[in-house]
Amino acid sequence: MSSRFVAVWVLGYALLWTFATVLLDPTVPYDAVEALNWAQNADWGSPKNPWLVGMAMRPALWLPVSLSVYWYASHFLAIAVGMAGVWVLARTLSGSDRLAWLALLTLNLSGLINFDIISYNDNYLLVMLWPWMMLCFYLAITRHANWWLAFAAVAGLAAMAKYSTLAFVGFVFLSTLAVPRIRSCYRQPAFYAALLLGLLLILPNLIWLWQHDFAAFSWVDSQIKNRFNPELFSKAFTVFYPLLILWWILHRQGIRLVLPQSWALRVMLAVYLLPLMIIFAWFLFHQGGRLTEWLQPFFILTPALLVSCASRHPEQLSRGVCASLFGAAGLVLAGYIGVLWGNVANAGQDKSNIIPFSQLLDQQWQARYGTPLRYVGGEYWSQWLTFYAPSRPLTITPWDNDARPNVYNVHITQAQIQQQGALLVGRLGITCEQETFRAALTPWPDLRIDDVRQMMFQEDSVKPLRPLCIAFVKPAEA
Repeated sequence: MSSRFVAVWVLGYALLWTFATVLLDPTVPYDAVEALNWAQNADWGSPKNPWLVGMAMRPALWLPVSLSVYWYASHFLAIAVGMAGVWVLARTLSGSDRLAWLALLTLNLSGLINFDIISYNDNYLLVMLWPWMMLCFYLAITRHANWWLAFAAVAGLAAMAKYSTLAFVGFVFLSTLAVPRIRSCYRQPAFYAALLLGLLLILPNLIWLWQHDFAAFSWVDSQIKNRFNPELFSKAFTVFYPLLILWWILHRQGIRLVLPQSWALRVMLAVYLLPLMIIFAWFLFHQGGRLTEWLQPFFILTPALLVSCASRHPEQLSRGVCASLFGAAGLVLAGYIGVLWGNVANAGQDKSNIIPFSQLLDQQWQARYGTPLRYVGGEYWSQWLTFYAPSRPLTITPWDNDARPNVYNVHITQAQIQQQGALLVGRLGITCEQETFRAALTPWPDLRIDDVRQMMFQEDSVKPLRPLCIAFVKPAEA
């Protein structure tokens, strides 16, 4: 099957998943709210990730599509690019179109490229970039030194999506010192140009981290606890289990897995496996609730690397294998649609009321003051208004190196809030008699609340109806 069919397959896959998710998934995940806020700040870093997460969301500020459509479409378009990269990488490493298709279709057996990826504002970028990054590295050490420039560009972008990319980059650098055939790169001007390009991509974030007390590293550290973690093995199985199926398919075809004789393929395996083994060893004695999230992107490379270890090329793939792997993609999509359509475990209604709630508050503000809602503040639910309120308000939460808020406004001033006004959202379950809006007002002691309004809010049909207090800070022009 030609590369043209690969393009048709991955684009069709992305379109179907985009349409299904846009039509059936009620509310975007909280990561979308974060990504939008980081895009609005347009800073060289964020409390959790480098700058590419916000940059990838930034076109949504100008495109004539809803934010949720952009969120889902951009995710699956990125996945399509990554899937194509897996096919090209597998074909380049194995020299076989059939093995490349096995690697590509193995991805269908994992949730990584579909329902699992929706919730993350960084992993989808790694799924898009890592296969192409490894391909550029392979071509740089086997074909021409100019590929180092491409590697630096892709690796630099991937590192600015998530710092875990640096695990690969570090071992790539070690390979240039340890492997004589790669060491010749130090005699190539293109290699030094690549180093400069990579440095230019990450330097702004390094400066940002220094200025912001290394906030992203502090957040990662807050997610980890020092303790023995036997759950690592079960978590790893949930991520890498499709490799067992791929191994079984190859075994049924009479193909064994062997250590490649090619020095370049061995380097590729080492650059992937050594950092992964170190990460596994470290997590065995450190427990973190986001372990699965951190491991998931590593899976995207494994099918391509696995087929590069095939002892021979298959003469043909059985129709049963092809039908099963193609069918698996359809079954996963059908299952996803069925879960959302049937609202299994509240999947089809989770946080669905936040959309009409945001629209209602926007309408009440405009009815009261006759101006668009420019600023919101307060507790957790106020952040969702920045995504779903039609006026697209900004948060009034300022950046603070000690508090390190996920959603903040690096440009906000008290004069702007007094001029435009703000709508404050209290804590869910707290009445107006009890609510002080302390979190929202502490940074701005001169703000005065014009009025408060008691509301009842229910996240979705499963959650209880609870009181919620809304406060209005009157705009100066009203």
